[in-house]
Amino acid sequence: MSSKPSARALLLLVACACAVSHACARRPPQQPLAAESSPRAQANETTTAEGPPPSTTATEEEPPPASDPQTTPGDAGASSTRELPPPAPAEVGGAVERVFKGAATIDASRQPYFVVGDFNGDSSQDVAVRVRPAPGRLAEINDELANWILVAPSRPAAPRGLPDTEVHARALKRGRVLAEEADVLLAVIHGHEANGWRNPQATQTYVLKDALGDKLKTRRRIEVLKARNGEPLPRLRGDVIAEDRGGQPGFLYYDGAHYDWYDPRGYKPPAPARVVHGGATGSMRH
Repeated sequence: MSSKPSARALLLLVACACAVSHACARRPPQQPLAAESSPRAQANETTTAEGPPPSTTATEEEPPPASDPQTTPGDAGASSTRELPPPAPAEVGGAVERVFKGAATIDASRQPYFVVGDFNGDSSQDVAVRVRPAPGRLAEINDELANWILVAPSRPAAPRGLPDTEVHARALKRGRVLAEEADVLLAVIHGHEANGWRNPQATQTYVLKDALGDKLKTRRRIEVLKARNGEPLPRLRGDVIAEDRGGQPGFLYYDGAHYDWYDPRGYKPPAPARVVHGGATGSMRH
């Protein structure tokens, strides 16, 4: 067998190998394809970027602090009423005209003749102003259907310990409150919403007879509570209208239904209510 064909085949094989090697050397290397993220990987990346989801485990809240017996919804109102500009005499006169429509006029014989504050504790500013019945209009002031409530905070209550029949007889003899031509009255116009007594819809008014003294001013509810020094106080819903009577300081306050007079010399807290047979409530007798 001749060796020529084998040598020729070997040379051909070497030539092919060189050609393949040369072609591979000239081809640029391929860039590796970026691995596509799986949906789970993408979700993990999103979670890592945004942070862990908020915990749904309920946290235990601290119980609210025990309330003060004097605490009312008016606490915040007395100190957080909207900041309003100082009242101008013309504005006060307009409010009096809006409510009384000429039946009462302002009495400016003493200064100050009006004060402002949140007297009923509803977070709306009120105004208290000295007025007197207009000439020939007294009947309108005393009208039971008028758009105001006429009361006498200074009218003394029946002495404690009287029989019920005597208390009732005194109440009948006393009758309802009536103003007189020469009376100087205190009109308390309750505010409405953010603009208070300036609001055209602010018409709820109390007219107080025998309720005026000297040095009329407003005292904030929180101020009165801090200065009590352990003395008993009525339940205060808002600011009070302070004044001196015969040199003795006191104040008018709103009790939720009408205005009363507080005299520190003789004030006695009301007797605690007790449950009687049938579910009714009454006062404890001593």
